[in-house]
Amino acid sequence: MNNIKCSTVPCGSAARRKSFTSLLFAALAILIPLTTSACKFGFQEILWRDNPVDQRSTSFQKIAPPDTLNPVPPTPKPKKYDCLLIADTHFGNDNYSVPEEAFFAWLDNYINTKGLPKLCIMLGDVVDHATANEYDQFAAFQQRIKLKMTGIPVYNVVGNHDVYNSGWDLWKKTCPPHTSTYYFETEDFIWYFLDTASGTLGRPQFYDLKDKLAQSSKPKLVFTHYPLYGGGIFYFCLSNPRERAELISLFARTNVKLYCSGHYHAGAFYDYGPFQEHVVKALGQFGMCHVLHVDNGTYTIENIQLR
Repeated sequence: MNNIKCSTVPCGSAARRKSFTSLLFAALAILIPLTTSACKFGFQEILWRDNPVDQRSTSFQKIAPPDTLNPVPPTPKPKKYDCLLIADTHFGNDNYSVPEEAFFAWLDNYINTKGLPKLCIMLGDVVDHATANEYDQFAAFQQRIKLKMTGIPVYNVVGNHDVYNSGWDLWKKTCPPHTSTYYFETEDFIWYFLDTASGTLGRPQFYDLKDKLAQSSKPKLVFTHYPLYGGGIFYFCLSNPRERAELISLFARTNVKLYCSGHYHAGAFYDYGPFQEHVVKALGQFGMCHVLHVDNGTYTIENIQLR
């Protein structure tokens, strides 16, 4: 009888493990040079980054609502208003740029014909490689928005590109309100801003969000960088399937009406029944911004093509 030893001729599970290992190393051999050259960060930045999500974001800070939505009495609180939404500017990208002149020409016309939006929300990836120069470019863009929209606040969520090259400190310095997990309450909604820049909330942030959402039955709007679903493409959605399922269930139970994100530049829309997910198209790559129209506790999102 011939004895076939797996150490000489791979068989069964050993063969499958060997095949998987070979494929894994082949993929890494291709992806690592591409990633490090295209994204301009070192090899260690792929495997580990400073300030992981469990250090950045463990609890939600309640901040004051914007004065534009909470005016001093006897001025009535607005029931119908607009908010400007901008995703994925990616300042510093080598392949595309923000259509700034087209954007500000549109904004001038919008203000002249419809009035000032009540606030502006940046949905992450404001820079591409998180260098100081890129953050300076974004700061100039953000300041120009503030000058056009006098007295109108800008709110930011952090994106994965924003923390490349250990860019967390630059993001905190540049992007108001200078924290990545926060919320405020207005007449019609509670507005939540999540940190998903690492592709996950992490358990401390998730449990604090779960606790905060359960404290009120008021309708809620959620803004963050990573989509829940992202077309089913693993890179474009939250990385933990269990966490995604938990969030969908949590949002459905706690009167969340909108989950609004960026990251997936092409944009997408999903209807979960109790709430909707809007993944808005990128300003950098696709030349689009968006307007959130609020009308007596309901909302719609308008897409603005700038190029």
